Amino acid sequence: MKRHLAYQVCYVIAAVAAFGGGAHAAGIATVTDVVNEGYRTPPGREEQTARRADELVQDEALRTDDDSSIQVQFVDGSQLSVESESELVLSDYVFDGAASQGMINLNDGLFHFTSNGRLDQGVKLKTPVATIGVRGTEFLVHVDGDDATVIDVLSGAVEARPNGTGKSVVCIGGQSILVAGADSDAQCGDLGSFSSASGAPDRDRRPEPGHAGQDRERPEPPEKPDRPAPDPDPDTGDDGGGEGPSGEGSGSGLTMLFDEEPFDLG
Repeated sequence: MKRHLAYQVCYVIAAVAAFGGGAHAAGIATVTDVVNEGYRTPPGREEQTARRADELVQDEALRTDDDSSIQVQFVDGSQLSVESESELVLSDYVFDGAASQGMINLNDGLFHFTSNGRLDQGVKLKTPVATIGVRGTEFLVHVDGDDATVIDVLSGAVEARPNGTGKSVVCIGGQSILVAGADSDAQCGDLGSFSSASGAPDRDRRPEPGHAGQDRERPEPPEKPDRPAPDPDPDTGDDGGGEGPSGEGSGSGLTMLFDEEPFDLG
């Protein structure tokens, strides 16, 4: 009897552990594509190569090398592209069948998020300097480490709230947001008016005139003065003032060249 009871207790403990572990490691996203070299680090495990159809769990980290990317689809159907030389951590993501909630830490690099029309107001994307609130949208995020974050809103609306004392701002499709630091106010401008989160598909991401990275027009250098043509006949006659082909004294042309102020090439 005691032995039978002991077996039952052990069975219950094993079942609880199995169900508990499964709930903790429930998948929150799936890798849908990998270009070149992409990696993932499940919680408590070593980094490994990311492959298509891999299931991702809470607190899993993703990283890409140069000229590489990882495409991720979350349980609610929204999508995130981790572009070249980027890092993030999937801190949390929950979908209850109607709406989503979660936090994704974008540590460095370039990211492309698309909600695909889902109710995603509960989803936050956090960078070292700002927290991004999603409002049914598509946008690009360029995270320059601890220095700055630029958001290009392609559709919908995005709220950017600095992580320090800076004031937040809401911008809509066709606008960009700059958060220059955790204690700096977020700024809203025309799309591409800040250091652009380049990489938007089928879009020209060059900076607008007057902004960083723009090749400004440079004035043309002034033309150098023409040197007078040499006198084809060195024999100028008895008085030394013979005329050249143009009818002007060849000596006077040389005199003008040396009497003028030096030409400034700077």
